[in-house]
Amino acid sequence: MQRRDNPYTPGAGRKPPCLAGRDADLEGFASLLEVLSSGGPERSRIFYGLRGVGKTVLLMELDLLAAEAGWATTDVVEVGSSPDFRSVFAQMASRLLREMSRKHPIRDRVERALGVVKAFSVVAPGGVQLKLDVDAVGGVADSGDPEQDLVELLREIGQTAASAHSGALFLIDEMQNFDPASLAAVCMAFQAVSRDALPVALAGAGLPELQVRLMRAKPYADRLFEYRALDRLSDPEARMALVKPASLLGVDYAPDAATEVVHLAAGYPYFLQEYGRALWNAAEASPITAADVDEVRDLVQEQLVRTFYGTRLELATDAEQRYLAAMASLGDPPYATAEVARAWGAENQRQTSPHRDSLIQKGLIWAPRRGQVDFTVPRFAEFLLAHHPIGGFERE
Repeated sequence: MQRRDNPYTPGAGRKPPCLAGRDADLEGFASLLEVLSSGGPERSRIFYGLRGVGKTVLLMELDLLAAEAGWATTDVVEVGSSPDFRSVFAQMASRLLREMSRKHPIRDRVERALGVVKAFSVVAPGGVQLKLDVDAVGGVADSGDPEQDLVELLREIGQTAASAHSGALFLIDEMQNFDPASLAAVCMAFQAVSRDALPVALAGAGLPELQVRLMRAKPYADRLFEYRALDRLSDPEARMALVKPASLLGVDYAPDAATEVVHLAAGYPYFLQEYGRALWNAAEASPITAADVDEVRDLVQEQLVRTFYGTRLELATDAEQRYLAAMASLGDPPYATAEVARAWGAENQRQTSPHRDSLIQKGLIWAPRRGQVDFTVPRFAEFLLAHHPIGGFERE
């Protein structure tokens, strides 16, 4: 069991050797590609869930499925906290077109489409354009209306893909970072290409509030996309995710050791990878035993405190950290914002509203319903109660 052979891959967007529990999502997406390729109607996919459930990894797997089906893809593009909407889509469109040009003899069609991309990339009169060796096509995707312009851009992409008997897949992670106007444009554009039966699809992922944000942007978004909640793995799925990578290299787990790790990780894929990596490095021989699990338990918890929880807590101001601790002090989620305000020490909710809104913007909490909040990070309440209880913060 050499460290260099360690098969476990904890980290953001690192593909594990065994993608357990996502077979239905993969099969459904393969069907989507087949239907759209044949000119039939199918809804794009939106995946949502807490941090650490494997959203990015799933998008990477969908990227491979699309490439195997002969589609052009954007690769997985992560939306930053302050995205330039036109720049994000112009760069994705440019990549798609260049990939089509490499694979298919449609150079003239691609150059025309790149001209539309260049026109779309103009932020404002005299604004910055994407650097492309083509002239902008006037009168298409350059009106300044984000909804209409994105419709025209995606239609151009779809028509180009259809001419090559191919398809175009947009893979967008952290979609909740788009503002309402950008999400509205996304909805309208994908509705248009679906209505036109063009081979263009979206595989998007984000935090739990993404579905609600899309529906607020456009009421018909509930029917436009197929939404898939990604949750923690069942015990059998979690056991497979833990045991299979080691077994492929001739290393086994004692049954009680695997059971204990599945319990400690609570079915979260990221936690399973952290335990697996630590156990591989610590165990002296196969099978990995319950004694090995006891040896690494504190080590893994310290690692999670430093990297998974601690770094996220540092994103919050002192007052926001107190708000998080107030949430954790209330027991089981979701948490009523009025109760959180009282636990924080506020006289009314208005006093804590800026902290709540900022924490939502930073992706640390979300609002399941009006007047409620919850953590986006699994077991964050347990971490706060153990390391940063409400009494550890002075009232602002």
